[in-house]
Amino acid sequence: LAFGEIIRLVITNWTAFTGGPNGIDGIPHPTLFGLNFSMGGGPGSVAGFFGVDPSPWQRITYLYYIILGLALLTNWVTLRLRRQPLGRAWEALREDEIACRSLGINLRNTKLTAFAIGAMFGGFAGCFFSAREGFISPDSFTFIESATVLAIVVLGGAGSQLGIVLAAVVMIGVPDMLQSLQIYRMLIFGIALVVIMIVRPRGFISTRRPTVSLGDPQLIGAEMVSEGRA
Repeated sequence: LAFGEIIRLVITNWTAFTGGPNGIDGIPHPTLFGLNFSMGGGPGSVAGFFGVDPSPWQRITYLYYIILGLALLTNWVTLRLRRQPLGRAWEALREDEIACRSLGINLRNTKLTAFAIGAMFGGFAGCFFSAREGFISPDSFTFIESATVLAIVVLGGAGSQLGIVLAAVVMIGVPDMLQSLQIYRMLIFGIALVVIMIVRPRGFISTRRPTVSLGDPQLIGAEMVSEGRA
């Protein structure tokens, strides 16, 4: 989080390249094979091409399917990577760095790979955001956005796609639902986060399972070891 805030401040002051606080405007909006979603209709627009009345819902629906496709693609790639040796190395590194080092896993390269791939997916989301808004600036990504993303990952659970989706709905939807309680909204939100961290320390849905599953409480004996169950 601290490094991300440093980058934001650098971009804010690098006016020659990023425009500084003024940001970058005039970013083209997404089109459907060259057809725009102009409310004026006419040639070159989606409404004019299909012969329907212009509506803001046409653009909203199109953007929805774009982000849905990106989310499904991200989920598919993530699931594929988790089944690869690299994904196994990530999971092992998450659980125990010392054990990973003893197995000969390059910790630095493994961490850098995870960071680079995560940044790639973040770039996809950033491109979509800027194209949707038509404008982007350093103020679009403040500390609270970074903290929210981190909270979504922590609350969702280690390695759980479903948990991440559930946490995103809670983190984004609940504050909007508490708009009427503007004064106490952040207080209620903070208390809820603390309670969740205490009750579900590994997140809403965690993929980690015990190494040995026992029906009845009992000690691990020599027979279980010889059978490969422990």
